[in-house]
Amino acid sequence: MRNEVTASALQILTERRRKAEREFEEKMRPLYDDPKFAPLNSAYTQIMIENARKEAYGHKQFEQTEENLKNDLENLKKEHGVQGLEPNYSCKKCHDRGYVDGQMCACLKAEISKLLLAESGFEKLEDFASSKATSGELAPAYELMQKWCKSDFKKDLILLAGPTGVGKTHLVRCMAKELIERGLVVKIATAYRMNQDFREFSKTQKEDLLDKYTSCEVLFIDDLGTEPTYKNVTLENFYLVLNERKMRKLPTVITTNLDLADIRERYDERISSRIADRDTSITLLLSGNDKRLKK
Repeated sequence: MRNEVTASALQILTERRRKAEREFEEKMRPLYDDPKFAPLNSAYTQIMIENARKEAYGHKQFEQTEENLKNDLENLKKEHGVQGLEPNYSCKKCHDRGYVDGQMCACLKAEISKLLLAESGFEKLEDFASSKATSGELAPAYELMQKWCKSDFKKDLILLAGPTGVGKTHLVRCMAKELIERGLVVKIATAYRMNQDFREFSKTQKEDLLDKYTSCEVLFIDDLGTEPTYKNVTLENFYLVLNERKMRKLPTVITTNLDLADIRERYDERISSRIADRDTSITLLLSGNDKRLKK
């Protein structure tokens, strides 16, 4: 995952947090302007600090005093209509900070995925529930892929093969939406776009050009086989991406008009063996006219 994408996503959350806190401060303004609030709040804060110090040393606390001050504060808040009021953060888990206990929050992952999706040009996603209802004889494929999206990804490479118009890209959009809702970082790219990044990487050696393919939690590669083949660029970098993701057990989904024999002929043995490995891959061949599922 590229650092700048994460930074951009964090900035979006930061702006949300600041907006929520500005709105909160504005609503609390009548309370803050009340001349009784500042001394009362200061006294309550001081007694809490003193009680905490006494507790640390095993001494008796001023429980009644603290309770009285707390009640006075709550009554003053009620008087101004702000009792129980809190900033309206969009994420209730991390309060729009992006992390919870040092771990990336689902809201930050969702923002990262949105940025990556916008960059790829695949912003429109589909829903499994409505799509399965109209998928006809492809329903088993939708069912299987929805289960895979909810799995632990022991099968970490999915090949969706079939002729143009059979519905591969629509299925990919359903899968991407399911995975994003699960909180995973998703990257969708056409094989052509990925190959252009490979070409640029071969010229500049900018690691970010490959990092977005090797580091995202789930990578979708659409229309494999439609990209031109650049000598010492396409196969080498495609293998690098596949191998790195296999080593790190990061799931990859590929759509293509090619069958396994075509893939073996167009790409080298190292690539075809990664794609067709029965132990770690699932291949779905979607037929054209009747859209029957073949496994």
